Amino acid sequence: MRRTALLAMLIAVGGLSITVSTVQRQRERPDLPAIKQVQGNLYVIQGGDPTTPTFSGGNVAVFVTEAHGVVVVDSKLPGYGQQIIDQIRTVTDKPITTMLHSHVHNDHSGSTPEFPQPIDVITHENIKAIWSQAECEGPVNCGDFKGDGARYLPKRTFSERMSLFEGNDRIELYHFGRGHTNTDTFIVFPSVRVMHSGDLFAMKRPPFIDTNNGGSGLAFPETLGKAVAGISGVDTIIPGHAAELFTWADLEQYAKFLRDFVAMAKEARAAGKTAAQAANDYVIPAKFERYTRSGPRTVQTDIQVIYDELTQ
Repeated sequence: MRRTALLAMLIAVGGLSITVSTVQRQRERPDLPAIKQVQGNLYVIQGGDPTTPTFSGGNVAVFVTEAHGVVVVDSKLPGYGQQIIDQIRTVTDKPITTMLHSHVHNDHSGSTPEFPQPIDVITHENIKAIWSQAECEGPVNCGDFKGDGARYLPKRTFSERMSLFEGNDRIELYHFGRGHTNTDTFIVFPSVRVMHSGDLFAMKRPPFIDTNNGGSGLAFPETLGKAVAGISGVDTIIPGHAAELFTWADLEQYAKFLRDFVAMAKEARAAGKTAAQAANDYVIPAKFERYTRSGPRTVQTDIQVIYDELTQ
């Protein structure tokens, strides 16, 4: 099968829904871009736009601590473990000790079982619950966490907030509720004033809402609003997928964008429009500069999610 045809099979619902790792490992994997410094001892290995052939998964954060080795946030699609390690080795020879995850999806956790032990995997409690299931729905591969892979199930989890380490090494983990999934975690590095937002803020466009894994269109903007109100001391944001870094003002704007989007969907439903009609009529307001519609069906899918929630 030609690579382009296989990639088309792997990309769905705006490019963020990824099939199981057994298929992913068979496809040709593009090389990762060079690791980039974000601020101080924090780096990023980017993943590219999910709708492009160079896509490797979510943006990976690499935090080189003073006393606790290297902390990695997310691990891309399956098959990238060694490439991530090789990139880390260009900036430090400290041991990789800790793996955090922004959420449960396979394009952000697929290579976690490829990292050498011992490694301390720490996640939100819902991630462990999903990975522990016999079978998973959507872009989640709980099969990688069975058998020998069970060693990579989180030993430590949290519900709403967790603090790791102290001083310049401190990391803060926050969960404010449902949005992209019910596992979404904001990960903050206070010493450098940077946050990894995962796919709660992936790109400047309508999101993928994974209802199979707890996502919610109605709750999404509320969750972002809680983050804006509940987190302080952040200047720079590593998004889930976008190539550029975002600012705190960008996150505030994205929360407004999704509030407007939900309001549009509610008004369309009240007017008797189908999700397809509402999507066809939707135009991104001019005040949201550099925002795009994403995949051809993402807007309609998001509106349908909101319609369905309103009828529950």
